[in-house]
Amino acid sequence: MFEILPNPSLETVLIAGRAVLLIGAFWVFALAFTRWRRADERDSQALRDQLQRAFSEMRSLHETVSVMNARIEAMSERAESDSRRPQLPAVVATGQARGYDLALRMAKNGSAAEDLVANCGITRHEAELLTRLHAAKSQPEVAAWQARQQAAQQQQVAQAPQQQPPQSMGRKRGSLLSVVG
Repeated sequence: MFEILPNPSLETVLIAGRAVLLIGAFWVFALAFTRWRRADERDSQALRDQLQRAFSEMRSLHETVSVMNARIEAMSERAESDSRRPQLPAVVATGQARGYDLALRMAKNGSAAEDLVANCGITRHEAELLTRLHAAKSQPEVAAWQARQQAAQQQQVAQAPQQQPPQSMGRKRGSLLSVVG
């Protein structure tokens, strides 16, 4: 059987060996190139996905900025229209403010917290605060000052009958006749 094949020469064996090595090298190179290309495609796809996420986030931020811009413009227009509108005088008070004013006067006059709650429509805590801050009975220095003021007024009233201004021609001061005549 081996007689049919001629004996190969050394050159033929070396050429065949080089061909096998070259084919093997090309096969290894092709395999490496394929793996490198697949890895590059995976990296490229990951980069595209990341870029797509960045673009979608940028679109979302753009929409948010647009909405905020519209809100700011609406608020500035509202502020401009409010500044053009004539302001109501501060004298006009709401019912709640009148209740607080009444409660304040009642507390200064020495009313109890229960009276403030019943008559003014304020809460118990507010009434207690007003009585603590403004009640003369709970502040001895205020009560003493009020007593001194009342004593001074009584002295003035007692001295008033002694010092009567002279009346001229029977006319009262401040009457229309005193001005005309």
